[in-house]
Order: sequence, then C-alpha cells, then structure tokens
Amino acid sequence: MNDCLSRLQPGHIVFHAGEKWRVTMVNDCRAQIVPIEKRHTEVTQIIDGKETVVAKFNKTGAAVNISPNSFIDIVGYEKPTTITAVQSDLPGHHNGGSVPERGERRSKKSSR
Repeated sequence: MNDCLSRLQPGHIVFHAGEKWRVTMVNDCRAQIVPIEKRHTEVTQIIDGKETVVAKFNKTGAAVNISPNSFIDIVGYEKPTTITAVQSDLPGHHNGGSVPERGERRSKKSSR
C-alpha cells in the first residue's frame, strides 16, 4: 500500500517552480494553485528624461491550474477559510422576513 496522498486538496501548501503555493480549488480535472509570496511592483514614469516612481505596491501572483493528481511536494497544510451562510440567517427563513412560506399567499391591497 502506498503511504502518499493520491490527490491534492484545498489548503495544501505545495512547492512548485521554486516557490510555495496554496491549493485553493480542486475538481475532477484541475487544481488551482496561488503563490503565497507577494511580488513587489514599482510603477515608474519618464518625463523629459527623468524617471520617477509613481507607485509601489505588493501584488499576488496569478493562479496556475495543474492536474489534481500531480506528483508535487506537499510541504504543509493550512485550513481553508470559507464563508458559509446558515439557512436560518438568510432573509425570509422561518417566516421572519418578507418571503412567505410555501403555500401561503401575500395579502394584496387593491389599488382600484
């Protein structure tokens, strides 16, 4: 029996192309990885032969798609953060909001 994982999972930290990447999404045909380290970027402009820095900022790199069954070094795991709504928190649930339950009808005021 093999002791290694056969598939990438969201939250895995992998080593690819000389840097660490986070697996953000996995489905049957692809796994999306995003670089963890941000890249430093400077925007410059040249006016009358003088170069001046307009802006400096850090940006994340572009995501890359790989096979979910790739043989790649998994160097760690970070629990993925997701935002989920509980059904009772949604508007109109349990007749607490403006949406009527199934089978009920809203009373309509006639404007005639």
